[in-house]
Formats: sequence, structure tokens, C-alpha cells
Amino acid sequence: MGYLAQTASLPERPQQPALSRDLWWQTAVLILSVGWLYWSILFHLAKQWSHDPNFTHGFFVPAFSLFVLWQDRDRLAREPCKSSSWGLLVVAFALSVLVVGVLGAELFLSRISLLLLIAGLAIFFRGRRWFRAVLFPWAFLILMIPIPAIVFTQITFPLQMLASKVAALLLPLLGVPVLREGNVINLPAMPLEVVEACSGIRSLLSLATLAIIYGYLTETRIWVRVVLALASIPIAVAANSLRIVGTGLLVQYWDPEKAEGFFHIFSGWLIFVVALAMLFLLHRLLQIGRARIDPRPLDHETGYRNGKPANTKSYWRFAVTAALLATSATFLQARGHSEILPSREPLASLPQQLGEWTGTDVPMQQDVLDILGPGDFLQRYYENASTSQPFVDLFLAYFPSQRAGDTIHSPKHCLPGSGWLPTESGRVSISFPGRTPFEANRYVIAKGDERQLVLYWYWAHDRALASEYWAKFYLVADSIRLNRSDGSLVRVITPLLPGEGVEVAQQRLLSFAGNLVPRLDRYIPR
Repeated sequence: MGYLAQTASLPERPQQPALSRDLWWQTAVLILSVGWLYWSILFHLAKQWSHDPNFTHGFFVPAFSLFVLWQDRDRLAREPCKSSSWGLLVVAFALSVLVVGVLGAELFLSRISLLLLIAGLAIFFRGRRWFRAVLFPWAFLILMIPIPAIVFTQITFPLQMLASKVAALLLPLLGVPVLREGNVINLPAMPLEVVEACSGIRSLLSLATLAIIYGYLTETRIWVRVVLALASIPIAVAANSLRIVGTGLLVQYWDPEKAEGFFHIFSGWLIFVVALAMLFLLHRLLQIGRARIDPRPLDHETGYRNGKPANTKSYWRFAVTAALLATSATFLQARGHSEILPSREPLASLPQQLGEWTGTDVPMQQDVLDILGPGDFLQRYYENASTSQPFVDLFLAYFPSQRAGDTIHSPKHCLPGSGWLPTESGRVSISFPGRTPFEANRYVIAKGDERQLVLYWYWAHDRALASEYWAKFYLVADSIRLNRSDGSLVRVITPLLPGEGVEVAQQRLLSFAGNLVPRLDRYIPR
């Protein structure tokens, strides 16, 4: 009887090592497949972290998520595992998002697809309950993905204006007279421009990331963690406003050159430390009268089915997942040839004589070109010698490729950044012989007593659009359909004479545009 019992137990002994070996090689194959599929995306993501000061905190985000997983490794090992077929749908959706992002020249989609893929794999192999156990470190990874440019500008510009307004309110209280024009603060010594780098977005993103990490490591109360994370927003805005005020004081009472040099950079670090201290002080206030609690969540009991660990028969799940990853990689590799770059003439060769309008080139400063990124740009003043009409300021920007994230900057953010504030906004329908009518954005902008009229639209593949969101949609669609991601911006401005109506200035711009648009096909290919 004892002999039979011993021999009956022999087949059970290699079961766990065999399962462990299968688990390891399947995991290794899937990790290598995901790495093969995403290596280019991750490489360019890390490159952006290292070059873009707004997102340098990205290096710390995956490191902290891995730390949280390592800290909870024992609890996660005992978490019941019940694989869910819903995860396969998430995996398929994530790979579809990847394909659209890569072929459609949309970096954010291709990057966010990695997080969706991780979620799908976790649900497919380990189950929804296990995914809920790792929800925090997974969700935290969102902070490592840079905000899309079309959204980023919508955030930075209001922050620039807010910081300018706060500084313009505080500086007179400290004896410094100011005159604010948009985001330009005119001081007696010199004008102080609150550019995008001074918007506070950099400290806001970094402080929010650190606030979440700090709250997780030091607090168990969820509501306190949420308060700390949300409080990082006004704290960062307030700290950045103090930095601008400090810069204004240095300009007025010490030396403008020193205010722009070392002390300007040093003040950024100093104010960030002050913001951290404010966050810590808020936490201490929330802790008054509250007992400390162990921050680690309670463990759950181990889940088993039929005396065996769950998911022992996962070969089909592994095979299906590996097949989906391989198919996606093969498809992207097949479509991974260089995008089409149509032949065109440089913008500088645009005729300086357009009908009765004679143009004069305006040199563009290097810092402006650095902000615009890789592309072909032209700024030119055109005057009509036959009349006494004011000049027309023409700006053309052409991007041969937008797959690397170099996108068109909207004038509605750039113009106020130079002190011009919009007083009227709307759209106007433009129609030229032989072309489909299209809409253009129309802005009346003012700086002091001066007024100007602005018309601009996005132009790509013989399609003119007023909406930057529709322009982004067609960028993705054309990149998939035509394997082209080129696009351009056309902007014309003219001053409004004293007493001149907007309609008169608009007819002047439309008359000029009628001479310009028929010639654009040579410089902005269809």
C-alpha cells in the first residue's frame, strides 16, 4: 500500500517545474515580440525625454511603476488568477491603435497603444481581478507619455497668460510699474516676455508626478493622495508666478542681463524646491490629528481550481497572442518603407511679384526657427504700389513630414504670445475660380491702439481647412492612405487703418490671396 502511494505521487513532482519552465519561455517570447514591435517607438520616446525639458520626468515613471510591482510581488503572486477572454479584445484593439498610430503619423496613439497592450495581456493571461491589483502602477505609466502637441499648446498658452496676469498684479504692489500686452510684461527697464518655457508646464508635470509618488509612499488614505495630486496644479502655477515676479524684481532693481542668465535658471530650481516644500507642508496639515497606517494593502488569499494553479493550460492564449504580435509586426514592416516626399519648389522661390503686389523678405530669427522645427518657412511683406493700401504680411510654413512629431503651430497661440490679443474671432468663406470654396479662420487682434486682421488656414494635398482638429484627422487619414504626412499653414495679416472697417481689410487680404493661392501647388504639392 505504501509502495503504491509512493509511485502514485511520482508524476506529480515534475508538474510545477514544467509549468515554471513553460511560463518562463512563454513570457520571454512575448516580451521579445513586444520589444521587437515597439523598439523604435520606445527609442524615440526615451530620446524625447532626454531632449525635451518638459518631459524629463518620463525616465522616473516606469522606474517607479516597476518599484511598486516589486514591492507588491508577494501579494500579486498570491492573487487569484482567472484569465479572461476579454483581454484578447483589448490586445487586438491595442494593436489596431498601434497600426493607426504608426501609419497615421500620430505619436501619441502609437505610444498609448503600448499601455493598452499591457492591460490586454494582463487581463488575458491573469484576469480582470489581477489587473485591478496592478491598476495603479499601470495607470501611472500614462505620465511617461508626452501630451499631444495639439493638446499641449491648449494647456501652455492659458498658463502663460495666467502667469503674466498674476505677475502684472503683484509687481506694482512691490513698486514696479508694468504694462501688460498679452504675455509681454513691459517694465521700465525692459520688456519681459513670458514664453512657453516660462508657462510653468514643466514644473506642473514634474510636480504632479512627484506628488503622486510622494502620496503613494507616505499615505494610505486615498482621499489624501488625491488631494496631494490635485494640489500640485495650483502650487505649480503659484510657484511659477512667483518666479516671474522675482525675475521682474531682478530686472528692475539689479541687472537685466543677470536676470536672464544664471539667476533665471537658478530661480527655476529654487522655485521648484519651494513648490515641493509647499506640497510637504500641505501634507503635514492634512496629517494633523491622524494616526499613521501601514501603506501596504492587505494580501488576498491564493486562488486555485481543481487543486492546480490557475492558467496551467495557457498554450492557446500564448499562441494567439504571439500570432497577433507577429502579424502586426510583419504588417508594419511591410508598410515601413519611407514615406512619399513629392517634388516641390522651395518657398523662397515664390515670386516676389504677385499681381500688383511686390514682396520683401523678412529674415526669421533662429530661436523662432528652432521652435517651428524641421520644415520650409517664408515670411514676406507685400505692398501694392498702385494704391495707398497697407502692406500684407505673408507667412508660409511647410512640413515635409510630421511623423516625428513636428506639427504645425496654430497662430491663435503664437500671435497672443507676441502681445497681440484677439478682439474678434470667427470664420470666413473663401472662393476662387476653379477651386472648391473653403473656410479660413478670421481674427481681429489688437496691441494698444493698433489693430490687425488675420486670416489663416491649413493646406495639404489640395485641401484647405480652418480647424486644426480636422487638419489632424486628415493628417492621419492621408498618412495611412497616401503614405504622406506633409502639410502647411498659410497666414496673411494686414493692419487696420484708423477708422477702417474690418470688411475693407478683409477684401484687401482676399484680393492678395487671389494672386497667391493659384500658385501654391508648385510649393505645396497636391
